[in-house]
Amino acid sequence: MNTISTKRVYFVAVVSLVLGILFDYLFYDKQIGISFLIYEVLLLAGLFCFLFAFKIRPDKAVFLFLPAILFFALMVGIRDNIFLLFWNVVMTIGLMLLMAHQIIGRKINQILFLDYLKTAVIVPFSMLGKSIGALGRIIAVGKGNKENQKTSQIAKGILITLPIALAFLFLLTSADLVFKKLLTNLFSFNFSINPDVVAQIWWAAFFAFLWLGVYIYILENAGQPKNSEPDLLNRIYKFGNIEAGILFTTLNVLFLSFVIIQIKYLFAGHGAITQFGYTYAEYAHKGFGELIAVAVVTFALVFLAEKHIERSENKPNRLFKILTCILMLLVIVIMASAFTRLGIYEQAYGFTLLRLLVQAFIIWLAVVFLWLTYKIIRNTKDRPFIFGIFLSVVTFFVVFNLFNPDAFVAKKNINQFVKTGALDTKYLSTLSADVVPDLMPLLAMPQIQDKYGNQLAIEIAFILKNFYDLSAKQPWQSYNLSRIRAIELINSQWGLISTLAQKKLIN
Repeated sequence: MNTISTKRVYFVAVVSLVLGILFDYLFYDKQIGISFLIYEVLLLAGLFCFLFAFKIRPDKAVFLFLPAILFFALMVGIRDNIFLLFWNVVMTIGLMLLMAHQIIGRKINQILFLDYLKTAVIVPFSMLGKSIGALGRIIAVGKGNKENQKTSQIAKGILITLPIALAFLFLLTSADLVFKKLLTNLFSFNFSINPDVVAQIWWAAFFAFLWLGVYIYILENAGQPKNSEPDLLNRIYKFGNIEAGILFTTLNVLFLSFVIIQIKYLFAGHGAITQFGYTYAEYAHKGFGELIAVAVVTFALVFLAEKHIERSENKPNRLFKILTCILMLLVIVIMASAFTRLGIYEQAYGFTLLRLLVQAFIIWLAVVFLWLTYKIIRNTKDRPFIFGIFLSVVTFFVVFNLFNPDAFVAKKNINQFVKTGALDTKYLSTLSADVVPDLMPLLAMPQIQDKYGNQLAIEIAFILKNFYDLSAKQPWQSYNLSRIRAIELINSQWGLISTLAQKKLIN
């Protein structure tokens, strides 16, 4: 690791301070939108400017992260769905952490499961540690060597103690009202402080402090190739072939019995289960959560068993391969059962984003099972297998963004409404601006009622007006393509929408 000079630390600190102030300008008290992409571009520009200025040449693979990072950051300004908003932000931050890992010499295609955990948890704390160290150096500059070291240690001690003390203070005052009152009286002041100003200063300072550590961490570790860390799940215990045979044979028999039941009743249609006194929807509603849990636990079990199984010539024996492959094929059928159950429930009670997400997760999980089956059959190493899962996660969220889930859910419910005459307008009101183009045609159905017996056009107009009132006056930092498109569509029929919405208020 190279320790960068104090002069360079000052340079990094100034840029970090500017980024902290810009965070306030772009995000404070504003809806997140195109500002997220702008801020990510600024962060990346700062990083690559530092690398160039300090004559650090990153691996070319680093640049492969940029399209994915910018894609997810861009989608924050395009999709208005809250689920996608959260995961687009998470994917952007996660990919930036992995890019930082790549810059400091840890190749992405060589890391294991625990390395991803370390990147998500330990690396951010390491970066905060660099923030504390760098700020301590800045505060201590100009002192003698011994005094410099002492001042730096004091500064670090304060920086570490302050957030911990505040956290305990919050817990204690929440736990004891008397303590809270005494503390409030002790520290009461007669002058007032604008809380918005305090909050803005706090967030600007926090992100300036954060980016200082992020940049220092990367710059001090960049260009220092590291050997891969040892596999912390290394084989401490050898899983015997006899134990494995008993375990997986039993599971195969159990799962096969379940699959036979599914084929006989669930997949056979309505008539096969009415003899038990259940409706088809009631039967389908029960169990898909449990089935997904079965699939997830089975995946973990097979993965760990394959890792710790006794091997001959560095390969698991043929019986283990056969039993686990059969088991995973049965689990795929079980996942198909869960998928079918959820589809039946959607036909009976309508589509929701959560139900769609569960179905998408089932498809992804089936792909992962097939990938694990390939690993066992071909006896591939852990690193390419885990890297393949990482790529599948990235692909999942890329596809889900392009799929536009809110719009899909709205379309499905509207199409079902045409057949059944029941539409849950309350649920539609919880969806994002992505659904507005699909809601507009419903304004032309004045005599039709929704699921709750209310006039459909009035309910839709009220949803559109509420959305418009919340979104129309947002600053440019909150620009979002879906919201802008929705506002334009609402404006095109504003007279009708405001008239119908007024009727709901009167009623």
